[in-house]
Amino acid sequence: MAFQRKSHILNDQIYPREQRKHAFKRPLWVASFSTYLTANIIGSVFSIGYLPIVILAPIGAVNLVFNAIAARIVLGDPFTTQSICGTLLIALGALLVGIFGVIQEPNHSLDDLIELYKKPAFIAYFSILETCIFVTMVVTHYLEHIYERILNPDDKLFAWMDAPRLKTYIGVSYGVLSGNISSQSLLFAKSGLELFILTIIYGQNQLNHVLTWLLVGMMIITAALQLYYLNKGLRLCDTVILIPLSFCAFNVSCLFNGLIYYDQWDRLRWWQLVCVFLGVVLTIGGVLCLSWRRGAHPASTQEETVVQHTQSAAIGEDHEGDQQAEESASETSPLLL
Repeated sequence: MAFQRKSHILNDQIYPREQRKHAFKRPLWVASFSTYLTANIIGSVFSIGYLPIVILAPIGAVNLVFNAIAARIVLGDPFTTQSICGTLLIALGALLVGIFGVIQEPNHSLDDLIELYKKPAFIAYFSILETCIFVTMVVTHYLEHIYERILNPDDKLFAWMDAPRLKTYIGVSYGVLSGNISSQSLLFAKSGLELFILTIIYGQNQLNHVLTWLLVGMMIITAALQLYYLNKGLRLCDTVILIPLSFCAFNVSCLFNGLIYYDQWDRLRWWQLVCVFLGVVLTIGGVLCLSWRRGAHPASTQEETVVQHTQSAAIGEDHEGDQQAEESASETSPLLL
């Protein structure tokens, strides 16, 4: 994800804007996205299949620490005392959410899943959730349209708006959308996986029902949407801010999905809810700790500045090397005088 972010930053430096390339035409983005996708597919299959939640949750939290390290190495993000404290807060908060916010659930047949989907509480919750996600999508896309108009020097209608801050807000919104949609993808994946397990291992064929393949289709659609919005967020926002918020949104959404869909309220203690709430607060606090050090222009990030300076320095060294070569050649070759 750090290299995807770097690819977006380098592409945004190209002017005129018409010469910028689509992500799939940039080798750096393609390589990093392919690596990310492969690692997640293989990692999810083996980790979810063989490791308990008490191990998976700390691994998810440690991933946020590596995200901060990658941002430092790949993007030049400063690793100060404040950033270390913010990263530790995020890791601790994600750890609390991951450990206390996930409850093991046995496999269900298709009839069981149908009954779960038909519950009035789930229908009401899912309707409200989907409405909120849809409204957030529309508003965020509209704000991105406004941001594109701000960048157009001929369009003065929205020139009064703070483009860097708006850019960060849009990126964060896309990241939170990605986390929420990813939790739905996990819910569909878990439901579909249960049906395949019953079919393959226990010999109870669940694949001759339309609903089974509908669950698989919804899993694919939501997984694609999650990747789409995560990539849009990476183009607009720092990884050290985007990834923790997306991770937190994913865990909290998974928690409520399980509580309402599987009716797990009676299996979740009050102190577990307190730990989850504390984890969310710590994660948000860590993100604020990381974002405040960026000063008055949150979207004109240190990542973008460092990548731009690094690229400019590399270009400058190339020009300086070419100039020295020309001077050397002019001193030794009379044909060039």
